[in-house]
Amino acid sequence: MGLSSKGNDVQPYRYRPALFFLLTYALSWIPWAAAAWFSHRSGMTPYNYLFSFLGLLGPFASALILIYGSGNSALKQDFRARLLELRRVNLFYLPITILLMPIATWLAIWLSVRLGRPASQLSIVPNLISMLPIMFLAPSFEELGWRGYGVDALRARLGMGSATLLFGLLWAIWHAPLFLIHRSYQNDLLSGSPLYVVNFFISVMPAAIIGNWLYYKHRRFIPAAILFHFMLDAVAESFAAEQFAKCIVTAVFVVVAAAIALADRKAFRESARNFLDSGQAIARG
Repeated sequence: MGLSSKGNDVQPYRYRPALFFLLTYALSWIPWAAAAWFSHRSGMTPYNYLFSFLGLLGPFASALILIYGSGNSALKQDFRARLLELRRVNLFYLPITILLMPIATWLAIWLSVRLGRPASQLSIVPNLISMLPIMFLAPSFEELGWRGYGVDALRARLGMGSATLLFGLLWAIWHAPLFLIHRSYQNDLLSGSPLYVVNFFISVMPAAIIGNWLYYKHRRFIPAAILFHFMLDAVAESFAAEQFAKCIVTAVFVVVAAAIALADRKAFRESARNFLDSGQAIARG
C-alpha cells in the first residue's frame, strides 16, 4: 500500500517483509540449485560460475522489485537518499566500520599462533587480486537488498532487537544452498569438520547484530553497510587464516556484539518503527 491522502491524513507505506524474504530466497536458491547441479559435472564450470553469480543478485533484485514496483514515490526517494547522501555518514563510527574485522582477525590469528598454529596464517593469499571483484560485488548486491529494503521492512514490524535477531537467522538460512555447490567456500567447510559448518552459521548472528547497529548509527546509509560487509569478506579471504582462527574470530565478534548490545541497550530496545511514517515524502534517518 503506497502513500495516500484523504484531507490531511497520510498513510505510511506498508513494508512487506515476508514477501521480500520469500522472493529473495526464490531468486537466489533457484540459480544456486542450478549452480550446484553444474558444479558436479565436468566441463560445466562456466555455468556453475554464472548461476552462482545470478544467485547473489537475489536480495538486490527483490528490493528493486518491491521498491520500484510499489508506485510509492517516498519509498523510491528514500532508497535513493540512503544511497547517495554522504551527510548520513557518522564519522565517529567510521573507524569501527573499517577496523573491527582487521583487528578481530589479527587478534584471532595471534591467539591461534600462541596456541601452536603456524604463523604463516598472517601471509596474504597468492590469488588476492583475482578475488577482489567478487569481494566487492557480493557484499554490494547483498546489502543493496538487505539494507535497501529487508532490514527496514523487519523494523517496521518489530523492535530493533527482535528485528536484528530475526534478520540474522534469515540471513544465515539464505546461505544454505551454497553448501551444495562443489568447491564453494561453504562446500569446503562441509567437506571438513562439522564444527566449521556450525561456526559459519553462528558467525552470521554477531555480524548481523554489529552490522545493523552500524547501519542505524550511519543514519541508514547503505554504502556504510556495504563497507562493513566488504571488510568482513575481504579480510577473511585475504589472509591464509585456518578455520581454527576463524572460530576465534567468531568468538571475538560474539563478545563485541554482546558488549555493543549491553552498552547501547537503548538502541536495541527501540520499538518497531516505519521510517516512512512521517507524512513527508522522504523518510528521516
